[in-house]
Amino acid sequence: MDRVGMTGAQSLDYRHNALGIVLLILTILAVVARIFISAGVLDGFVSYTSEGGSFIVKFHLAAYAIVSVLILALVSRPFLLSTADLSLFRSLLRIGGALVFLTFLIVATSGVSATGFIIDTYLVAVLTGLLLLTQTPDARRIVGECVIILMITSAIIAIGELVSQTRLLPFTEDEPFFRPTGLAGHPLALGAHIALTIGFVALTRWPLWLRAMLILVLFVGLAASGARLATLAGAAEILLLLCLSRWQKLSLRRERQAKLLIVLCAIICGALLVFTLSSAGFLGRFNNSLADDNSLARVKIYQIFNYVSWRDIMLGMDANTLLLLVRTNLQIYFIESAPVFIILTLGLPAAVAFAIIIMIFFVRLFNAASVEARIAMLVLIAVDLSNNGFATKNPDVILLTTLAISFLPVSPAKAGRKTSQSHQVVSTTSRWSVRLRV
Repeated sequence: MDRVGMTGAQSLDYRHNALGIVLLILTILAVVARIFISAGVLDGFVSYTSEGGSFIVKFHLAAYAIVSVLILALVSRPFLLSTADLSLFRSLLRIGGALVFLTFLIVATSGVSATGFIIDTYLVAVLTGLLLLTQTPDARRIVGECVIILMITSAIIAIGELVSQTRLLPFTEDEPFFRPTGLAGHPLALGAHIALTIGFVALTRWPLWLRAMLILVLFVGLAASGARLATLAGAAEILLLLCLSRWQKLSLRRERQAKLLIVLCAIICGALLVFTLSSAGFLGRFNNSLADDNSLARVKIYQIFNYVSWRDIMLGMDANTLLLLVRTNLQIYFIESAPVFIILTLGLPAAVAFAIIIMIFFVRLFNAASVEARIAMLVLIAVDLSNNGFATKNPDVILLTTLAISFLPVSPAKAGRKTSQSHQVVSTTSRWSVRLRV
C-alpha cells in the first residue's frame, strides 16, 4: 500500500517537473520574442506600428503568447511563492486591474488610439511579471540569464554594425550619422537596454572574471550605440556597482579597502578605454556639444502646448493629429518626450492617473529588488525620461520587469520545497487547499 502511494506521488512529481520544464521553455520563447523582435521587424509581416491593418495586429504577436502561457501556468498546476513573492504577485494583479480600468475610461473619453502603448507595453509588462512569478526562483533566473545572453549578443552585433557601417535589422529613420541598432529597434533603445543589463550581469552566478568581461563588452556596445546619455549613465552605473555592492566574504573594513583599490583601477582603466574607443570612432557623437539639435528638440517640443486647446489637454487628442501639429508648427519629426505624448494623447487627468499607477509599479519592483538591480532600474528610468522611451511600444518596461523579477533576492529558506509559514502553495483552481486571494 505504501509502495503504491509512493509510486503515485512520484508519478505526480514527475508530471509537475515535466510541465514545469515545458512552461519554462514557453516562457523563455514568449518573453524573448517580445523583447528582441523589434517593431521594424514585425512591420515587415503585419501593420504593427504602420497605418492600416486589423486592430488585432496593433499588439505585438508575442504579447498574445505571454497571455497564453500565463493562462496555462495559472490553470495547469499550483506554484510555490514566498510571502514576499505572494505580496508582489497580488500587487501586480491590482496594478494590472487598475491599468485595465484606466484603459476603458480612456477609450470612453479619448478613443482607442491612445491606449496602444498602455496595453502593449505596460499591461504586458505586468502580465510578464505575473508569468515569471509562477516559475520557481531557479527557472526565473534561467529566463533572466537567457535575456542577458541575447542582450550581450545585441551589443556584439552593434559593435559589428558600427565597424561595418551596416545594420542587421531594418531601420527606416533618416539620420545624419550612422548609429547601430543591434537587436533593438532604435539606437536609443539599444543604449537603454544595454545600460539596464549591465547592472543585472553583476547579479548572475557566473564567474567573476566572466562577469567583468561581459560588462566590458556591454559597455563597448553601449558606446557604439551613440546614445550619449545612456553611455554616461552606464559609466556611472559601473562605478556605483563597485561602490555599493556588498562583498559578502570580506569584513566591512577589508571591503572598503578593496573597493577603493578597485575603483581607482577602474577609473584608470576606464580612461584608457575611453581613449581607445574615441580613437576607434566609437565616441564620435561626443565630439559635438551635448546641446545639439536632438537635445534642443526635446526641450522645444513643450512649445506644442501653445498650439493646442484646453479641451485637447484635458481630454486628449489623436496621436496622428498631434504628430502632424508638431511637424507643422515646430518642424520636429518625432515626439521625443514621454510627458508631452502621454498628456496630449490620454488627457491630463488620465495621464496623472496613469503616472501614479506606473510609479506604484516601479516602486513595488524597486522595493523587492537588490541594490544592484535598483541601480540598474534607476539608470533605465533616468535614460528613458530623457526621451520617449516610456511612451512607445518599445520593450523597455518589459525588459526591466523581466530582469527585476528574474533576479529577485532569494532567502535561504526558499531553496526548500516544503510549504511553511513563509511559503504558500498558490492555485487559481478549487482543487487545491490554498487559493489565491487578491
